[in-house]
Amino acid sequence: KGENKMARKANYDEKIQAIESKIAKKQDELKKLKAQLADVKEKKEKVDYQELTEYMQANNLSASEVIASIKG
Repeated sequence: KGENKMARKANYDEKIQAIESKIAKKQDELKKLKAQLADVKEKKEKVDYQELTEYMQANNLSASEVIASIKG
């Protein structure tokens, strides 16, 4: 019976280790996804900013004029 208890304890330790390993892997995946998200958001902001500045130049508008029209 003593061996059976040891085997069960070892089994729990293995399960705990396996779950901790899965958690670490998922955290790493999450970290990579957050980095990808930040990268895509940054690219979108650059495109949005470029679009805005091109519109402002094409219409000879200053930043204060654009802000004033938005606040209306």
